[in-house]
Amino acid sequence: MKKNIEIVIEDETWKEIEGYADWNKFLDALFQETTKKMYRGNKRCWLGLLLTDDPRIKILNRNFRNVNKPTNVLSFPEHETEFWNYIGISVEPSEIFLGDIAMSREQIMRECREYGISFFNRCSHLFVHGVLHLFGADHIEPKEQEEMESMEIEILKEFGMSNPYVLEGENK
Repeated sequence: MKKNIEIVIEDETWKEIEGYADWNKFLDALFQETTKKMYRGNKRCWLGLLLTDDPRIKILNRNFRNVNKPTNVLSFPEHETEFWNYIGISVEPSEIFLGDIAMSREQIMRECREYGISFFNRCSHLFVHGVLHLFGADHIEPKEQEEMESMEIEILKEFGMSNPYVLEGENK
């Protein structure tokens, strides 16, 4: 059986973080739940996930977004947003490659220290965020941002995870 998530680990330190093996197993359920919210068809969807570090993600960010600094997650959709309006009526393809997501361990760790949140909870949120981008969701306009954040909150809640936009001690 083919995997829904093809993981490439460029930064081996990812595997050394306590909880990595459990998170790796959890990713497929997270992917399935996110896909269920975004895609109503019956074709198999899959993606690539690059687990990397700051120097590599900085290069990707510079080359693809013209931003010369590291970031936590990048998404590289395979399809234009309009694709999702027509895929349900087409016969081909039998499976859909969504695109690639890249995540930087170092940037995510800095955010976890800054916000006082657990590493793999943050990774889970960023993974969902990245998958939503692959389906065409965005957060440029306030309305889009509100819709995307609502979906992220709803998906993470399915797994007992708290609202990632509320820091400990805040009320929202």
